[in-house]
Amino acid sequence: MKKNDIIAACFVYLSFIMLLIPAYGQDSQEKEKGKIVFDLKQCIKKAVEISPEIGESRYEEEVYKSKKMQADSAEYPQIELIALTGPSPEARKDEFLKTDISDSAINGVFGNFSLNVVQPIYTFGKISSYKSAASSGIKAARAGVDKKTSDIILRTKELYYSLLLAKDMRNLLLEIKDELTRSIDKTEKQLVAGSPWADEINLYKFRAFLGEAEKNLNETEKGIALVKDALITSMGFPRGTEFEIADSSLTHEEKVPVELNTYLKMTPALRPEFVQLQEGLNAKRALIDVEKSNYYPQIFLGARGYIAGATNRDRLKNPYVFDVFSDRFIAAYLGLKWSIDFGMTKGRVQEAEAEYAKLSEKKRFADEAIPLQVRRAYLDLEEAKKNIGETGKAYTNANKWLVSAVANYDMGVGEAKEITDAASAYALTKASYLKSLYNHKLSYANLLYATGTDLKELK
Repeated sequence: MKKNDIIAACFVYLSFIMLLIPAYGQDSQEKEKGKIVFDLKQCIKKAVEISPEIGESRYEEEVYKSKKMQADSAEYPQIELIALTGPSPEARKDEFLKTDISDSAINGVFGNFSLNVVQPIYTFGKISSYKSAASSGIKAARAGVDKKTSDIILRTKELYYSLLLAKDMRNLLLEIKDELTRSIDKTEKQLVAGSPWADEINLYKFRAFLGEAEKNLNETEKGIALVKDALITSMGFPRGTEFEIADSSLTHEEKVPVELNTYLKMTPALRPEFVQLQEGLNAKRALIDVEKSNYYPQIFLGARGYIAGATNRDRLKNPYVFDVFSDRFIAAYLGLKWSIDFGMTKGRVQEAEAEYAKLSEKKRFADEAIPLQVRRAYLDLEEAKKNIGETGKAYTNANKWLVSAVANYDMGVGEAKEITDAASAYALTKASYLKSLYNHKLSYANLLYATGTDLKELK
């Protein structure tokens, strides 16, 4: 008989739990007073509130809001004001016709003020395209926040359900340990009393299985501690916080999902990735129009004014002569700006079109992959629901087998092998039942995630 027959199967599932534990790191902090008890909804709400990933996505939205502000402002006048002051060389009106003014003394100061106003009139769609791109960027960033939120919700559910599964595995091992301990005590008493059906080999078998059960129980306790620590850290609590989840074990809750086709129809409108990709495509398309507008001139109205004066200079009122130290003027104009860059604009247009095409391919992949993800989650849920019923029957009968084997052994008409075989079957089938409960809850969580309906849980 193999040593690990009773409980090796249980720890196939324990290793599965360990794979779900994310690598969190945090310095040791002072332990909080009192115990915190959260149910699943409270854990999700807390994890979402403190998530740095969601915070980063929210700042991404602020970036696009600032771009939208810049695009909106581009249609208003651009005003430039410049004021200068400095030393001024002396100049008088009666010296206007002099040819030699090398002996002019710098014995004064001047000051000038210039104003330049430019009002765009027509830009061949550049400003409107920038505004459109920024608006789509804001929507895409908001969808990015929803995507991160949905990721946090699913990850928190995985940790919560994994903790429940680990606790149920621990209870199963404790149950098996109790049965083995009772069988060991019974065998020891029979040996002491010299019972004719007492067998020392049976005692060694029971002790060997008990040692393996103790070992696996220790591993289970470690798994519980690690999963709980990951859950605590994901919610922003200091490591070492006295924390417990409100549920004590996995329970079967009847989930009645809608028809698969209904989920497939609602997913494009609810799944954040679809919104994010569509708005991203809108932004990329607008940026193509921005680059194409550079093929055409930018037409604008402008006004410019200038006034300057100096303490040691006379003002000349000759329209053909301009004195930078002492003069003034104001003028309005219609302007046209056209850049000829010998292919650079064409290259930027092609680059923008390539970016659009690249994102289009990503959306095409999402159009195929996300419905497949929905179908898989739906089928997983259906499978788990069926498995709960079948594994429930299996472990119930295995339990009856174990009870009968122990009773027969106590009466001296059974063998130790019958107990170990029954215990192995019970451990395997009960672990399968618990795994089915876990799969049912997690597959439903995956279905909500795949369809984008999980965000409604936060409302």
